[in-house]
Amino acid sequence: MVKVGFFVEGQTERIFLVKYLAEYLAGEHNFSRTEIQHLGSRGTKILTTRNYPESNYYVLIFDCSGDGNVIPALRDRAQNMINQEKYQYLIAIQDLYDRPRSRKREVITSFNELFSHTTYFDNLKFVLAIMEIESWFIADYNLFQRINPIATPEYIRNQLNIDVINTNPETHRHPSEVINRIYQLFGQTYKKREEQSYSIVSRIDYDFLYSDEVKNRVKSWSYFANIVDTVFERD
Repeated sequence: MVKVGFFVEGQTERIFLVKYLAEYLAGEHNFSRTEIQHLGSRGTKILTTRNYPESNYYVLIFDCSGDGNVIPALRDRAQNMINQEKYQYLIAIQDLYDRPRSRKREVITSFNELFSHTTYFDNLKFVLAIMEIESWFIADYNLFQRINPIATPEYIRNQLNIDVINTNPETHRHPSEVINRIYQLFGQTYKKREEQSYSIVSRIDYDFLYSDEVKNRVKSWSYFANIVDTVFERD
């Protein structure tokens, strides 16, 4: 049994991660018998089996309920989860927003300094989304016209002067606000409500998101996708 724990900021990250892993495991990665169990607002549990080479996986997604809670939650639980509960990987996913972009290296260094002295440092992974996990959503530039046919990349560029095709979404200071401005084009607002999170992640083209085109353009997404490949030992 391979045990993996994800620590995420909130419901949007949790809902996205559950959907992404479900798509990943159901794709061309030779998994079967995947079961998803919701544990209330605090998390989700995924049980899955890889057929070849055969291995069972237990994945816990822990909702930390706040931007500043991810690292403290990991710090409080990591030693016991790895040494007693035998987790092989613990992965923290955190947005850089609303810190300045210039603090990226400082945030990563702080994580390393906090855990580098521990015996389980090699079991920890830290993913810093630049600037928010919503930048990964925008990377699928045809996403918005699946939500509303009016919101083509050309329409978004003409109305908002935002080129979702050729602009690296990590360069947006506040990606969720970019999504909100796009939603307003068709009379809605993006407020990260639970039903909105389910709606937007259900319309992402995960095959495209996993493509080299996106991974070469959005580095924090590529880093996260490579960690998932490592966890599930994808060739």
